[in-house]
Amino acid sequence: MAKTGPQKIPGASQAYFYGTGRYSGSDMEVNCGVAHTTEGRSVPTYGGGAQAPTVTGLPDFKAKKIRWYQHYDVDESARALMNKLAGVETNTANVFQIELVGTCDAKNAKTWGGKTAGVDYIYWPDAPEWALAEVAWLVRWLHDYHGVPLTCVKDWLAYGKDSRRPGVTPASYGASPARMSMSAWRTFTGWCGHQHVPENDHGDPGSMNFARVIALAKGDTKPTPPKEAPVALSDADVKRIAKACADEVWKVMAKSDGVYLAPTDDPQYNAEPTHPGHYWSGRTVMADLVRRVRDTQTLVAELVAAQKKES
Repeated sequence: MAKTGPQKIPGASQAYFYGTGRYSGSDMEVNCGVAHTTEGRSVPTYGGGAQAPTVTGLPDFKAKKIRWYQHYDVDESARALMNKLAGVETNTANVFQIELVGTCDAKNAKTWGGKTAGVDYIYWPDAPEWALAEVAWLVRWLHDYHGVPLTCVKDWLAYGKDSRRPGVTPASYGASPARMSMSAWRTFTGWCGHQHVPENDHGDPGSMNFARVIALAKGDTKPTPPKEAPVALSDADVKRIAKACADEVWKVMAKSDGVYLAPTDDPQYNAEPTHPGHYWSGRTVMADLVRRVRDTQTLVAELVAAQKKES
């Protein structure tokens, strides 16, 4: 099969190219892609090419770029997938393979070996927008010059706990519900992860937001809203909120303008001395509760805003 289209990725280093040596692959025409994570913080040696993908992406945090290292021609089979005898073809099934330096393991979501996520390495399920955009550039290039569809599978299970596979950790490992059947793999086009390929048990790249990669590749440059870290309220904040709520309750209790207490199971409140014989209806009680909840929410929002401003 003849290779068509450009075979070298623009700007990619050829320093670790294995396509002309002992581990050179078979010619093919790519129509799908598989994303991996290296589970390390540097470009692997891949046994001199014995287990290499098509390309490896090394994050450059200072430049906010991914440095690509190409190991095989675009239309040449790589070696990062397991391929069992008498099964389905994997590496040679027209698949382009990307290894992303970093991790998808939920245990490393914040720190890893004394290093900090987002500063020293990428935890790909929570990758920064610039990193996803860099992957999207390559995905778009492969679409434009080799026709790989700008689509991806729906479910990317976490390499950790995931409600879609309860009781199994890591959820994306092994025979997960996201793993394709052999027949599905034979006709697959677009993008998936190592966790989706049959005959394989690896669960990378976990719950990476590949749908966002596809959106960016299609030209959606509107940034994903950042996740806001929850603001911890101090004991003083909690007491302030509780006091404000209590003050509101006493204001209502002190009125004598036709606003009455609702009956309770406590006998001391059933005979309200200020308003004898009058009780709220269920509708009135509910309306008052909704009002109080909204007032409390407003107060909490003001507290959080003030706390953010002070910090």
